[in-house]
Amino acid sequence: MSQEQVLLINSVRLWTAVQGTGLPMVLCHGGPGSYDYLGPVADMVPDLCQIVRYDQRGSGRSQLVGPYDVFTFVDDLEGLRRHFNFERWIVGGHSWGAGLALAYAVRFPVRTSAVLHIAGTGIDDRWHDEYRENRLNALREIEREEYQRLRAQREHVEGSEQERILGRLRTLSRMTDVFDPNQVDNLPSFDEYPVSNEANEKVGADWKNYTRDSRFRQSVYNLSMPVLFLHGACDPRPSHFIETLASKLPRSTFASIPESGHCPWVEKPDEVKASLRQFVVDYVIKETVGASRL
Repeated sequence: MSQEQVLLINSVRLWTAVQGTGLPMVLCHGGPGSYDYLGPVADMVPDLCQIVRYDQRGSGRSQLVGPYDVFTFVDDLEGLRRHFNFERWIVGGHSWGAGLALAYAVRFPVRTSAVLHIAGTGIDDRWHDEYRENRLNALREIEREEYQRLRAQREHVEGSEQERILGRLRTLSRMTDVFDPNQVDNLPSFDEYPVSNEANEKVGADWKNYTRDSRFRQSVYNLSMPVLFLHGACDPRPSHFIETLASKLPRSTFASIPESGHCPWVEKPDEVKASLRQFVVDYVIKETVGASRL
């Protein structure tokens, strides 16, 4: 059972949910511009961690206020940590949220006990071309043609027609995000609240600038805390970029979850739970206990 509340953080009202006891952890949803759907992941470790989930600014139940950029989103995360008075916490995220977790760890390494990177895209911006190809190849021919046609049209329309096209593109993309087509309806859905296209476009563009900055990339390579890279083996977002990134960090673990796509906890919950719990116990709790005895 989680306790929900809306907090004033960094001058913006953010919806939050807290559950569990133990080491502090925060989970950052993807998008940008979507909202929290990571309850099933939090439910895997409530006996080990006190988990904070939240809707990022401009999305879901949080206030629709900018600016929408990576620096501000990291500020919001740090504001949440200070509110809960956590000295350090495990910073985790899924998809775009995994990138946000890396950005936070780079800026606040002393406050980051570990990083959980689930199905993210890493920091090599070459991933996108391969992802687009993988996604198109996963669609049937008629769906592929529709997807390409809508992609071309969306640049020339506005208002409700643009919203309709973006919604259909998301639906087609969801179909490529699973290993088992029967699991599509079990993926997170965003029917209850609007998805913020403004936040998606602005934060997404800013994240590209981050990943193209050699100083930022080197700072990621220099992260000294434990990092778990967890990736669905059948995610159209190519895993080899993530495995390469993991190989460059001094204390990272790369776990590929077989027969699963972009939300591996949906298709292979037992495997994700085992990897997550092992990481928390072996790399975080033991280290924390050891440090407290020094």
